[in-house]
Amino acid sequence: MSIDLAILKACEAQFSTFPLKPEFIWACDPKTDLAYQAARKVFNRKFDFMPPLIIKVKNTEQVAMFMAFANKHILPFTVRSGGHDHEGECTATGKVLLDFSLMDHVEIKPGLTPYRGQMIKQLAVQPGARFQKIKPVLDQAHLAIAHGTCKTVAIAGYTMGGGWGPWTRKYGMGCERLTGATLVLGNGDIRFLGSSATFNTLTINLKTEQENDELLWALRGGGGLSYGIVTELFFEPFDLPQIAKSFVIKRTTFPVLSHIKAVHIIAAWEQVIAQGNNPHLIGTNLQMIAKPVANEQEVSCDALLDWNFNGHFGGTPLDLLNMVLQWVKTLGQIVRRDKSYARLGKPLLDQGDVKSIKDSFDKAMPANTWYQLNTKANNQIYPLHFDHWDRVNNGLTLEDDCPSPHKITSRMPTPYWNKTSREQLVCSLQSRLLHTKECNTVSAYITLGAISGEYYAKKLSEPKELQLPVAFPYQTSAFTIQYQAWWDQPNGKDCAMTEQDIIDAIPNRLAENRAQDWIASCRDFPIKHTKGAFISFKDASVTTEQYFTDNYHALIDVKTKHSKDVNCLLRSRKTII
Repeated sequence: MSIDLAILKACEAQFSTFPLKPEFIWACDPKTDLAYQAARKVFNRKFDFMPPLIIKVKNTEQVAMFMAFANKHILPFTVRSGGHDHEGECTATGKVLLDFSLMDHVEIKPGLTPYRGQMIKQLAVQPGARFQKIKPVLDQAHLAIAHGTCKTVAIAGYTMGGGWGPWTRKYGMGCERLTGATLVLGNGDIRFLGSSATFNTLTINLKTEQENDELLWALRGGGGLSYGIVTELFFEPFDLPQIAKSFVIKRTTFPVLSHIKAVHIIAAWEQVIAQGNNPHLIGTNLQMIAKPVANEQEVSCDALLDWNFNGHFGGTPLDLLNMVLQWVKTLGQIVRRDKSYARLGKPLLDQGDVKSIKDSFDKAMPANTWYQLNTKANNQIYPLHFDHWDRVNNGLTLEDDCPSPHKITSRMPTPYWNKTSREQLVCSLQSRLLHTKECNTVSAYITLGAISGEYYAKKLSEPKELQLPVAFPYQTSAFTIQYQAWWDQPNGKDCAMTEQDIIDAIPNRLAENRAQDWIASCRDFPIKHTKGAFISFKDASVTTEQYFTDNYHALIDVKTKHSKDVNCLLRSRKTII
């Protein structure tokens, strides 16, 4: 679909009287070609779209003006805050791209604000702000919000997708901290939702208050774009813990664990994150590396797989040691119930093994990596590195999260998840589709991201009327299940492909299609007691209803009643309509 150039020029002319104008970057314009080529790209380099015009907006009024114009002229467009949409839906060929990279202001509001019967601190963030900018502002005030694992993700898409991250066990999904938002509707009207109205000094009547509550509910995990365009978000930050440490335990960290079956590693990790256990474990995920097999006979539910147990811990070194030792003891109990270990002559994780791990703990978890955070005398920038929890096989070591082609899918465990479920999950990680004769750098694995913990144990025990209403539908799930395949990952400075990267990418051509087929096979793999999918881990082949399950029809109602999007321009493949 092509757009009449005259319409696009008329759109630009609409802003001629504005004292502050958006930036217009045109396709096929030699004067702006370098800027255009940089601005049109998305994080998932599998996609290569060519929007005819990119508009970098700078404030809410510009967005409202654009929306009114687009509605009048039925002008198709996409919206991008950070560009991390895994299906690339934030941009498209043949649609105007509304880009929020210049709207990235971050501010901790002075004083306290009334909210849900309490006085709270407030963080105001524009939608283009990325975590790499948000976090230093909060660090200086010894505050935090429930951010994600990737520093170049922007706040808007993350929050509206639900917002899983390294703080989820203690503080919930990112959307749980959302107290307000400024929203531009499909006709250009501006709504000040929740605490946004406080800072914009508006009096809201009873009729619009219910409407605003429903819109704010939808923004808390109901997906992006469907209900309007967000131009500012308000969050309640929390105090940083007194001390904290990021850690990774690999299959090779403690050699005695290297022979443990993948199903048992998963089962023991589930005990670590179970509600009521390990309150100091603020967040964690477990990564399991997929295994190529030459034939179906090699697939086994008893497979040994490489794994990484990643965590963010808010207790003392002794607290962490005790958690690790309890995890090892749980593994030992599981192993001793499985007679196959003894038949194979494998160690059974006895007290001697536990002591060996205890003795080597300080070397594996150096004391000098603990950080004092929440003190007025502390000027130390919070050194938490989460960038590669869900990207690489070697833990937390890389500093940059580089755009790369990839494909992902997801599903969620139900409360009935059990031993059979784990065995089927492990079998899904062994595939002939990943087996090639040529060496390649395709990376295939799953990450299990913990949800259950202190926050949801407390929230779900409260009366329904006291619980913060959120559209994120998986508050009772213990964790997320995310399948991933990545290839052609750059290792050069500023995420450039080095000469070696280019050479390494050639054999990937023989493997990347098969890796994507593996993702498709995992999406449909029979795993008992799983359901749905997580919209932040977007896979366009998953139905929209699967993403939002019980909230699907209620979200459609919010869209149709409140978005004022009569021409249905606020849409992409995975919006609610």
